[in-house]
Amino acid sequence: MDLFLILKFLIALAIGALIGTERERKQFKRVEFAGIRTFTLIALLGVISAYISLYYPYFIILSFLGLILMVALSYYQSSMDGGDIGITTEVVALLTFILGALCLTDDGLLIAPIIAIIITVLLASKSYLHHFIRRISEKELINTLKFLIIAFVILPLLPNQTMGPLEVFNPYQIWLIVVFISAISYTGYVAIRLIGPERGLSLTGIIGGLVSSTAVTTAMAARVKETESLIQIAVFATVIASSMMFIRILFEVLVINTSLFWPLILPMLSMGVTGVFLAYIIWKITREKEIDTDIKLKNPFSLKPALIFGLLFIAILFLSKIADIYFGSAGIYVTSLISGVADVDAITISLALLAKDTVSQEVAVNAITLAAISNTLVKFLIALFFGSRKFGKLIGIIFAVIIIIGLITIFLI
Repeated sequence: MDLFLILKFLIALAIGALIGTERERKQFKRVEFAGIRTFTLIALLGVISAYISLYYPYFIILSFLGLILMVALSYYQSSMDGGDIGITTEVVALLTFILGALCLTDDGLLIAPIIAIIITVLLASKSYLHHFIRRISEKELINTLKFLIIAFVILPLLPNQTMGPLEVFNPYQIWLIVVFISAISYTGYVAIRLIGPERGLSLTGIIGGLVSSTAVTTAMAARVKETESLIQIAVFATVIASSMMFIRILFEVLVINTSLFWPLILPMLSMGVTGVFLAYIIWKITREKEIDTDIKLKNPFSLKPALIFGLLFIAILFLSKIADIYFGSAGIYVTSLISGVADVDAITISLALLAKDTVSQEVAVNAITLAAISNTLVKFLIALFFGSRKFGKLIGIIFAVIIIIGLITIFLI
């Protein structure tokens, strides 16, 4: 008995049950043509049809056509009875059949469960997606479309080779990095628009920190300037958002240079965990748990900020290379401190790339840590000069602890 073949059938059944469970829940609100049992059977039909097609090649085509006919008849009957005229469930039924069939192949067995999870998440997130669509403006939509066109139409046309002085300028690589960084920010941006400020400042601060901890700090400073009594919750939001910056740095390095990720874990997690712990203490002693402040975040998929980041990234990449050639590690450290004032992402990605063949991992880790510390100091200055004196003092004390922890880890590495 082929146990691996049995596993393929079981995974197909699990996929059908997963999607069917989500569809079954909808039946409490309205009539659907299929629930958990039907979707499980559809997935089973898919994998069985694929198996039989190994001996009778056209069987899977006939099965799929038969399923299409049944789904069409069900949809027709539902529309005649005045039911829901949406076709989401019907389309998902056809996809479930295809996913079941994919499970028979070795590659499909890995891909099908991932696609099934994505489908289930999309189905379960209907209300959130509609909420987001209602919140997004026409300008935001147009900016996003412009960026996506330029990113995925222009990107394949760019030369994927180094050129120019120092051989660090690679048009394809640079624009790919711009798309990558923008995508990270856009994910957080979408999450902020989905949850809205009314869902709570704690969640907004965490997600906002993944987009722009500087924007969160600026918003909190301005709010405290208006109402001093909200200082504790504003400090919490600022610290938790700033702590998320260290997690973002780790993720960027993990994608760009996995070998650098492991030595960077200690400084980034130590500063991030310290910040989260101190933010938790502030939260526990805070009386006013909410604050009516809308954090102003720019659409990361707007073309202008993407181009600015691209130019900044190129400049820092060149400066880092020159600093390493003429001044060694000391030049890299100075460049990191200066670059961190403007943008911690650009220097992080630059060093992650240079650490592959030019800069040592130890220097790269220390330099990225210094850039994160530099950026944290900038946010302290924002809190001090744009917020109240007490707000700046509290942020300064907390950030000083985080910075000291970061400096200690540099000496330990």
